Amino acid sequence: MKIYHTHQRTALIDFLKGNSDKAFTIEEIIEKINNEELSQSTVYRLMTKLVEDGLVHRTVRGNSRSFIYQYIGSEKCEGHLHMKCTGCGKVYHLDSSVSSVIKNDIGSSTGFEVDSHTVILGKCNTCRK
Repeated sequence: MKIYHTHQRTALIDFLKGNSDKAFTIEEIIEKINNEELSQSTVYRLMTKLVEDGLVHRTVRGNSRSFIYQYIGSEKCEGHLHMKCTGCGKVYHLDSSVSSVIKNDIGSSTGFEVDSHTVILGKCNTCRK
């Protein structure tokens, strides 16, 4: 299927690329972009396509019903865990080998299988100070 590069899509991708260390809800994206041409329905439609194309990762925010979206570009988020700072919201990709050790340790000690989309919450060095 042909990909259309509209100015709305370009504005959305540019914003997400520029903030690829953070994840946002649709509402937060609309508020931060503050572009009259990006309606909520447009952002939802574009985001669905970006997730399908593998450019954006979608996860559930904590125990809520809202989704958060993060630009990953060509980086694959399969197989490794993520860490998110509860202070500033920055999201870190944990190295695959470290993720494997953590998942294996949890699995062998508890019998619990950790999902690769799991996000570990904590505070980054900057926010801890």
